[in-house]
Amino acid sequence: MFCFVFPLILLGCAPTRFSSVKSALKYGDRAKVLNLSRNGLTEIPAEVFELMTLEELNLFKNNITEIPADIGKLKNLKKLIVSRNNLSVIAPEIGELRKLEELSLYFNNLDSLPDEIGSLKNLEELKLEYNQLKSLPSTMGNLKELTYLYLGHNQLKHLPPEIGSCQNLALFYIGKNFLEELPAELGNLESLVELDVAEAGVLLVVPESLCRLSKLEYIFIDENTIVPYCMQGSLNPRFHIILK
Repeated sequence: MFCFVFPLILLGCAPTRFSSVKSALKYGDRAKVLNLSRNGLTEIPAEVFELMTLEELNLFKNNITEIPADIGKLKNLKKLIVSRNNLSVIAPEIGELRKLEELSLYFNNLDSLPDEIGSLKNLEELKLEYNQLKSLPSTMGNLKELTYLYLGHNQLKHLPPEIGSCQNLALFYIGKNFLEELPAELGNLESLVELDVAEAGVLLVVPESLCRLSKLEYIFIDENTIVPYCMQGSLNPRFHIILK
């Protein structure tokens, strides 16, 4: 009786988390998490794209310059971390990662994003701080599940008005940019709780449309930000204007 139970226990104990491609390939379709952070990689190893069952891929702090087209093969990915690399190119095939929930790309050399970023229908968190982004694709308005958006320390001059369609966006950080204006469509972000526009642009005007956001609790500004009167006299006891 015990001889039948024993092999079942062994199968259940097979590892799912790995820190090398070789060991992950050994277990094939059991590989769920692969951590290749701090490995001095200059590119994503081709063998990684054979791991079709991967749900999390961590490439933090390497020297990778490109997310190639083969990334589209990892259709089960839920979390992709390529922060603190030398990324300057993201292949359009990233849009095929329809299960992706978290995408971390901060501290890289990106000056643009592919339009296909808007196909990440389940994306909840997008980290893009400390890049060289000059613009954002209008397709970002398709990210209906996006909850956290970090865009600080870039070269942005404009935000696409479509960003107001991100109906679940709760935390939005766009400080330390070169914005000339904020789109009135930000007033459509009904789930917004926290907004950081400190040093997002010289004499930046916060649109009056934000005054109708009943869930907004914090807005971070600098001494040159122009805040509408309706916001200064807000009757919402949870609402705070914070000077940074």
